[in-house]
Amino acid sequence: MKPRERFLLWMLASIFLVQAGVFIQGFYYCSKAPELCPEVGSRYDKTFGAMVAGVMGLLAGSSIREQ
Repeated sequence: MKPRERFLLWMLASIFLVQAGVFIQGFYYCSKAPELCPEVGSRYDKTFGAMVAGVMGLLAGSSIREQ
């Protein structure tokens, strides 16, 4: 495995860990005051999707052989 691919896989893993932490913290605070968290689920989904798509695109691009 190339160092660049290893780095991107670590980035993908860190995204999952950070998003899990954000989700847990958001769930905790929004359960106390739901009026402060409008549409938190859709914003969370968009942010998570964009980050994962970016890293997966970079990972796929790094696996293409240079000719």
